[in-house]
Amino acid sequence: MANLDQPKALRQYLLAKPDVTESFPFGDDVAVFKVRNKMFALFGIEEGVVRLNLKCDPDEACALRDIYPSVIPGYHMNKCI
Repeated sequence: MANLDQPKALRQYLLAKPDVTESFPFGDDVAVFKVRNKMFALFGIEEGVVRLNLKCDPDEACALRDIYPSVIPGYHMNKCI
């Protein structure tokens, strides 16, 4: 089960960035964070695991997946070929 402090701390960290807004366009269980109306992060809890998607250069994302097994493609966000 996810530590209840973990999502709270993550939310506080993201909201502390300049010009950040939070919304829930995909339902109450997925928080979307935007800067000046452009999404840069979203997170939710799935089966007790905190899932975090961060906007990233596609080549950088592919490289990070090669290095770290815990970095996986986000649903509908995989740009690796």
